[in-house]
Amino acid sequence: MTHAENRRHTAAAAGPGAGSSRPPRTAPGEGGGRLAGLTIAQESALKRFARLKVGAAFLEQGMGKSRLAVELANSRAHRLDAVLWVAPYSVLATVQEEAAKWDCRLPVRYVGYQTLSQSDRAYLDVLQWAKGRRVMIVADESTFIKRRDSKRHQRLTEIRKHADYALVLTGTPLTRDLWDLKRQMDWLSPKIIGTDDRAFRYRYFTLHKKVTHEGERVWFEVYAPNIAHLKSLMEPYIFEARLDVGVPETSREYEHEVGARTQTAYQQERDNFLDAWAQWGEEIALYQMLGNLKRIAALDPDKCASVAQLVSGRPTIVFCQYLQEQQQIADNLTDCLLINGSTPDTERDELFRRSRAEEVPLLLTYGTGSYGLNLQHRSSCHFASLPFDFGQVQQARSRVRRMGQTRALTYATHLSDLGIDQLVVRNLQKKDWLSRLVRHEIDPTTIL
Repeated sequence: MTHAENRRHTAAAAGPGAGSSRPPRTAPGEGGGRLAGLTIAQESALKRFARLKVGAAFLEQGMGKSRLAVELANSRAHRLDAVLWVAPYSVLATVQEEAAKWDCRLPVRYVGYQTLSQSDRAYLDVLQWAKGRRVMIVADESTFIKRRDSKRHQRLTEIRKHADYALVLTGTPLTRDLWDLKRQMDWLSPKIIGTDDRAFRYRYFTLHKKVTHEGERVWFEVYAPNIAHLKSLMEPYIFEARLDVGVPETSREYEHEVGARTQTAYQQERDNFLDAWAQWGEEIALYQMLGNLKRIAALDPDKCASVAQLVSGRPTIVFCQYLQEQQQIADNLTDCLLINGSTPDTERDELFRRSRAEEVPLLLTYGTGSYGLNLQHRSSCHFASLPFDFGQVQQARSRVRRMGQTRALTYATHLSDLGIDQLVVRNLQKKDWLSRLVRHEIDPTTIL
């Protein structure tokens, strides 16, 4: 889909609209025409979902997922009483603005994934509310429900049982492996893929075994030839589109030497792990060691100072994993804007406003800045450190990679000269390959 096609406007249409004095509108595919201002992607998605009770809109960030959900709800206004819109808490305000902007004609109840998982009272209230209404439920950024054993997945699944329609929205449907897709499809309807976890594992993964003097290690890897079969099951319920921003995009990589103290701390952490592994062999020790090594590498003072030197005086975005890392970079800058989870909402809004006019780095943490923000007034991102989460990186890139971007885009990755950062890069590359392979099966025009 080209940039020009995404921006094409279409003619207005009319149909039934419950609870509104405006002329009614009919759903696409149900006798109605086309709605003004929709992109080709949005029109096509509406047509795909018109006669379905469930659907998954895999639209990249900046392609108008919120408007798609609103128009889908409006097309069903005569069959529904309300919309339940579930999203990450950090983007709820943005979602509410979008729904109001596109004139949702049904009452909308907004709730954060975190609220559902952390508050029994809020969960029970929402569940009781859904039981007494004809509801369409929207799971925005649906990879938040990819863990079956998580409380948010279980509670949202229980609420889903009482909804008449269900829609998932995300630009990154796969952030780890094929289980991400199964969890989202099973939430929509267990009938889509139609297998339990054991059958799914042996159909779409290959079992590997390795025997060492410490025992037998067993693991599963994706079996690529069967992805086409998985695609055939999901295809009727999925609409997938990629964003062509119409501007050049460049990726760069910088490697920074770390100081002697960091080298010592890194080696000590690694040795402590090897001692613990030899004694106990517990897998949790491996994950703890990887997390500690990543933190040691990210917080190296020399690296943080080097990153600061490269972004100083530039109107760029700098994404950080750790608050201490963010603060160290800020301390090495003459001027910058800094936002993280502890920044009050009013101050945060003011800092984002200032970022449109001030030619200084905007320092964000992934948790605060990677979801829901439109920062297309900036055209470059620096990743001071990388998370293992592929979806977080893609979401962060999408803060500037949006419709309406007119300047060439640059993404700069900063790595230490320690092995852990190379491991993270290889891990993300593997997830990127799998994501592109799945996209290719959904849409063969995808370039691998």
